[in-house]
Amino acid sequence: MKRISGRGQRGQMLLVTALSMAMLLGFTAMAIDVGLAYQDRRDLQNDADAAALAGSQHLPLDPLQAKAKARDWLILNGIKPAQITDISIESKYATNDTVRVEVDDNFGWIFGRVLGLSNSNIGAYAKARVGSVEGGNQMMPWAVVQGDSACLDAAGNAIFGIDCVVKVGAGSAITGWYGALDADGSGGGSNEYLDNIVDNEVDTIYCSEGAFVDPCPGASTIGTLDGNKVAGTGKGIEERLASEPACDGNGNGIDDFDEVFQTDPSGVADYVVVCPDSPRAVVIPIVRVDSIPALKVTIVGWTLAYLESYACVADGNGSPNCSGALGHWEVTIQIVNASYSQMEGYLGAYTPFGITGRRLVE
Repeated sequence: MKRISGRGQRGQMLLVTALSMAMLLGFTAMAIDVGLAYQDRRDLQNDADAAALAGSQHLPLDPLQAKAKARDWLILNGIKPAQITDISIESKYATNDTVRVEVDDNFGWIFGRVLGLSNSNIGAYAKARVGSVEGGNQMMPWAVVQGDSACLDAAGNAIFGIDCVVKVGAGSAITGWYGALDADGSGGGSNEYLDNIVDNEVDTIYCSEGAFVDPCPGASTIGTLDGNKVAGTGKGIEERLASEPACDGNGNGIDDFDEVFQTDPSGVADYVVVCPDSPRAVVIPIVRVDSIPALKVTIVGWTLAYLESYACVADGNGSPNCSGALGHWEVTIQIVNASYSQMEGYLGAYTPFGITGRRLVE
């Protein structure tokens, strides 16, 4: 048998090592190219997402402006006109409620050229939709009652811009119910009710009555709480407002209305929420009483409000003293027609009477 010399073995090892290094370098080069391609794809997706959301600010009222806004955003952020393959308006649940943006790019391979790869088309698209909030768990444990609230018109819709009182201490003229909600369905102790006020949030998801297009996975009926909840109401609001200011621009220690809301430049709503963390921005369900006594009520819509003030009011003759159970709290709110896209919740078909939201849907 012919023996391989040590020099021959070393030569074979060098050849194997060289081939292995070449393969390793090849894989590394391709990995770099693929990584660059994915990064290019991610950048395009981010651009499409942002442009679609920018355009949706003008829907559903002005589809032409929505398309122009999306295009302007892309151009201002470095996308060339030739890369814009589609900006179109679609109607999903309401007329002109969706904008679609599609962009592409020509990716030039670097190391992949040795495998015959030169250029590849990379694309991305996004859709953004405008709608009205139909459900979620962001809400105060108070109700605005159809047929028994100055906050609503005869049709039961919110009256935007009006100051009105939420009944959380004076019994309803219709039902004798005081307007507090058992948001988490457990009978509602004082601590739970107080926490719901402080957080403007409940553990359970609720949906307004109707066809849920998002879809919303919650129930439309909600239990009520008896009693006037004087202690929980006062202490809950006090603790909630103790977290302000969140956006105090004038140094008065309060989140003023024009610091929480600013005029909507698109004209779709009157305002946009610019300070979603303010404790004065609250969501309140609009309910319908189907039977008396009102052990359960039906949520038919939602309204966004600015929490203006609260005051202890006497139940009858004499001086009010809510800490001594000689009165009830009256909470004054201003109903606001605003776009509240920061709100977490489920979107239904757009209606001018609801809380306007916008979401990426694809």
